[in-house]
Amino acid sequence: MPLTRRQALRQFLFVSAGVALIPSCMEDRSKSSILLKNLQISTDQEKLLAELAETIIPKTSSPGAKDLSAHLFALKMIDDCRSKEDQDRFIEGLKAFEKMAGKDFARQSMQERAKILEPLEKDKDAKEPAAAFYRTMKRLTIQAYTSSEYFLTKVQVYEMVPGRYHGCVPVKAS
Repeated sequence: MPLTRRQALRQFLFVSAGVALIPSCMEDRSKSSILLKNLQISTDQEKLLAELAETIIPKTSSPGAKDLSAHLFALKMIDDCRSKEDQDRFIEGLKAFEKMAGKDFARQSMQERAKILEPLEKDKDAKEPAAAFYRTMKRLTIQAYTSSEYFLTKVQVYEMVPGRYHGCVPVKAS
């Protein structure tokens, strides 16, 4: 039995909708949630960075670094503002930190995480890759937190223009 025009159009729309949806189904879910040009970060590595940032600035009565997406800021800064050598060192350090901290870093308590980070805190020269990675991540996490909207509106109120204009105040001659 031949198809009517209405049936043919309906089938064409179903096929074209399926073709439009295929790329979203084929998406690689192991990639990070932020678009990076130079770095290749997996979802697990992104979660590790989020937990590390949360360990550096934990959530209390104020939001923690994870709540303010400090780890995404750090990734974007490394991706956009650092040289290829620095990016490679960061990834190398991330892998060394993963190996040192273990896969269950996110499931550990804050005290256990602090014990893992203690040797990295003491290494002032940051010669080994994990220590250099930790120093970079800590610096970028603090920078992300102190430049966040929350910090600049609730903690340390930022004024765009310093000082006030008082047009009615007489100027004294010096």
